[in-house]
Amino acid sequence: MNTKAEWLTTATIHDEHRAVVWGSIFPGAVLPIKSMLMRKASLPGRGVENVYMLDLDAISDEQTDRLVNMMSELFNLPIGEARMELHNGVPILAENVSVCTRDQGLFFSMMDDDS
Repeated sequence: MNTKAEWLTTATIHDEHRAVVWGSIFPGAVLPIKSMLMRKASLPGRGVENVYMLDLDAISDEQTDRLVNMMSELFNLPIGEARMELHNGVPILAENVSVCTRDQGLFFSMMDDDS
């Protein structure tokens, strides 16, 4: 499980343009994600895509504020509306992204599910 002090499950964005955008908030375009498992989400201008969900509980208040400002600019939303959108979660397009976990508890729980 990710915490503000330590991210165990992360996504790294390799797409050059997206890495610059996300890298302005998260150094190296490495972001904490809730799960290594992809899910489907409807993305503006792209339709339904595979995504990972940003772990908002694991980011700092400063990163949250920068994320809200980025969303406001990218989607032409008032700051208050962009902040409210966080409650819906923040999808990270899975395309050109690698994921990694150091969460050993997750590994063993996945093994138990196969039995």
